[in-house]
Amino acid sequence: MAFNTGGGSAFIPRGVFQLSQRQITQQRLALQLNLAETAVVAGGIVGALLWFQGADGRAKRENWRVYEEKEEEEREKRRLRAYIKPKPLWTETELREYDGVKDMRGPLLVAADSLVFNAYKGRHFYGPGCEYHIFAGRDATRLLAKGLLLEESPESSEQPLNLAERAALAAWVMTLKSKYEVVGRLDGAGPSLSESVEAAIPDFMR
Repeated sequence: MAFNTGGGSAFIPRGVFQLSQRQITQQRLALQLNLAETAVVAGGIVGALLWFQGADGRAKRENWRVYEEKEEEEREKRRLRAYIKPKPLWTETELREYDGVKDMRGPLLVAADSLVFNAYKGRHFYGPGCEYHIFAGRDATRLLAKGLLLEESPESSEQPLNLAERAALAAWVMTLKSKYEVVGRLDGAGPSLSESVEAAIPDFMR
């Protein structure tokens, strides 16, 4: 076969041309194989990254599931530890045993407007050293109605609650009912002071 080289004709033996074609074919095949290997490697890397990401997600989900199970177990332990059997009437002497001082993980009773609540879920409010601890283990009706965090003076304690104070008490009772279990009534508390009054949130609770 002859190729035009610009200076005349040159004859290239057929075998040489065939060898060159074979080399070209081999090079093309090698290139294709290299590209294929590169694609496989790249695909493997991407696949590995996705697998590790998926594994990481699975591990996080598993860790979260284990955490939730443990947290649920702890909540149940706290509930059982703080449980107290409801009964029809509680005396103020009995209430004092459950102010959270002797047993910081046990029941925490608060009386308001003749009802007795187990407020252990609000231990961060009513427990020892907390803002509302003065309400724990006692009849807190007047303190709640008047918005007092200190003991009421003897003179003030002689005065009946006015309408605004009874409305504030109604708001407290509504809040306590929505959060805590009623475990009975306070012995000798008399009729409700807030039942017939529209609840009004006092200024110090806003």
